[in-house]
Amino acid sequence: MKKFLKKFTALTMVLTMLVTLSACDSMKKKDPMNQIPESSGGRDVVRAKAADNVFSLNINKKYSLNPLIATDHSNQLVCSLVYENMLELDNNFNVIENLPDDNNGIITTRKVSEDGKTWTFGVEEGHYFHDGSPVTGKDLSYTMNRAINCDRYRGRFSSVQGISYTENQLIVSLGIPDTQFYKLMNLPVMKAGTFNDKPPMGSGPYTYVREEVVTKGDNGEEKISTKATLSELKASEYYPGYEKLPVDTIYLKEYPEADKKIIAYEDSLIDLVINDPSSYTSLGFASTNEVHKYATTNMHYVAFNEKKPLGSMNTFRVAMQYAFDRAYFVELLHQNGVASAIPMYPTCDIYPDALNNEMQYDLDKCKTILENMGYRDYDDDGYLELLSGNGKDVEIDFLVCSGSSAKGGVVNRFAKDMESIGIKVNVKELTWEKYQEALEKGEFDMYYGEVKLRNNFDLTELLQPRPEPKKKGEPLITTNINFTGSNDPSFVQLINEYLAAGDMFRADAYYKLCDYICRSTGSLITIGFEKHQLISHRGAIKGIDPNAGNPLYNFQNWEIMLD
Repeated sequence: MKKFLKKFTALTMVLTMLVTLSACDSMKKKDPMNQIPESSGGRDVVRAKAADNVFSLNINKKYSLNPLIATDHSNQLVCSLVYENMLELDNNFNVIENLPDDNNGIITTRKVSEDGKTWTFGVEEGHYFHDGSPVTGKDLSYTMNRAINCDRYRGRFSSVQGISYTENQLIVSLGIPDTQFYKLMNLPVMKAGTFNDKPPMGSGPYTYVREEVVTKGDNGEEKISTKATLSELKASEYYPGYEKLPVDTIYLKEYPEADKKIIAYEDSLIDLVINDPSSYTSLGFASTNEVHKYATTNMHYVAFNEKKPLGSMNTFRVAMQYAFDRAYFVELLHQNGVASAIPMYPTCDIYPDALNNEMQYDLDKCKTILENMGYRDYDDDGYLELLSGNGKDVEIDFLVCSGSSAKGGVVNRFAKDMESIGIKVNVKELTWEKYQEALEKGEFDMYYGEVKLRNNFDLTELLQPRPEPKKKGEPLITTNINFTGSNDPSFVQLINEYLAAGDMFRADAYYKLCDYICRSTGSLITIGFEKHQLISHRGAIKGIDPNAGNPLYNFQNWEIMLD
C-alpha cells in the first residue's frame, strides 16, 4: 500500500463569518463564470514541513455519524470514506460509469419499464462490508427504506411507492413516471439491520477501528462486544482496490468549535476542510491553499405572494424576472456560485442557454413592461402609481432572513435598483424563526429563499400547490415549501411531463416548463446556484475530484504526500 505522508507548517487562514438561510453527460461550453475550476490558489509554493506525519480529518462526536442523518460537514467527510454510494454523479449531474478502478459505485446497470414507473438496478458483485459479508440487493433495499424516513432524504424519494430486491437487484416502483429517477440514487449504503448501530456498518475503503467492551448481563455473565473508537479509521481489507489506498490509517481529531477547527487546519493537525461559502461557518483561507470547487443543487430564488395585489399579476411577476443582478449574487459569494435565470445548474446537458440569455438583468426592460401595464409617475413624486389603483405609490414588502449577508445583499441591491425606477421596497430582514412565521402567515409581497433541489432538478416541492392542514390549527407537516398561495395545476403537469420524457424529448419538455415559469407566469425567479469547496494544503494531495454527493470521490487513487 502506498504511504507517503507529509504534514505542513501552518498557512495563514482568516475566519470570515457569512450567514446563510437553509430553507433549509458531456460538458457544454459555458460562460467562464459558470465553470468549475479544478482548483484555485495563489502563487506557487513548495510543500511545507510536516506537523505530525499523519493524515487526519476532523470529527464532531456530538453529531450523528449515520450517513443518512449526518449534517455536520466534518462528519460527512468521514462518512465518505466509510460508506460507498449506490452510484456516483459528476459535476454536470450525470452518472459516472464505465470507469476502471471501481469508481462507479455499487449499481452498475439500470433499466426502466416502458411506463417509466419501475426501475431495476443491478448490484455489482465484489463489494463487501467491513465484516466481510457481500453487499446485496437486500442491503440496498434496507438502506433506501431507511432513507425514505430520514429528514435528509424524505423529499427526494417522495414518489417511491414500493421497494423490493433479489440477491443482485434492487427494484423500485414509483407513483409517477420518472426517467431520471436514477440520478437520485447517489445514496450511501449500509448493511441491513445496522441503522441503529453507532455507527452503521459500511463497505467503503476505510472502517472504524474497534475495541472490545465487556459488559455483565442480568445473570452476572460477562458479554464481550466491540464498539467504534471514533479515533481512527483503518483501510478495509475487503474493499476492492484495497492495495491502492493512499494511507493505511486516517486519524480522527475533534475540533467542534469553528475557531479551533481553523487553528487545527492552520497548524496542519487536520488535512482537509469542507466549506460552504454561503454559510455562517464559512472559512476564510490563505491563497496558498488549494480550493477545489464543486457544483451543488443549492438554488437561490425569489417568489411572490400571489394572493396579494402585486403578486397576483403575471405581467408584474414577469417584469421582476429582469430586475435581479445575478452577477452580483456571484460576487457576493466571492465567485463560489453560478448565475442562472433557469432553475437548473448551467453545465447540465439540457440547460436552455437561449432562454437563460433572454432573461438576463435589464432594468430598462423591467420598467418598460411596468409602464405598459399602466405603472407611471402620474403625480411627479418620483414613484410609480397605477392609475386604476387609486393613485397609490407602488410598494413591495420583501422578506429575507437576516442571517445571510449574501441574500441580504441581493435583496438590498434589488431595492436600490427599484428605487431608481420609482418603486419603494421595504426590506424586512428577519431572524430565521420570524422569517418562517412571516412566510406561513403570508406577510410579504416577495421573499428570498434557498432550496436544495434533487439531482434531476425536480421543482415539485417549490411549485406544487401547498396542502392545507387536516384540522384547523394543526401544524402542517409536509416537504412542500411553496408559500406563494398559487394553485396553478399547470406547474405539476409540466414538471411531470419533464420527468416522464425520454432522452429525445427531455430538453423540449424542460424548455416548455421553464418558459412557463419565466415568461408566462414569472412565478419563480431563479438567482443562481452555490458551489461548495474542499480545501487542502497546497501541494499536499494529488487527484482530488470532489462532487456534491461525494467530496472525497476517487480517494483510492489520491496521492497523499507524507514523508
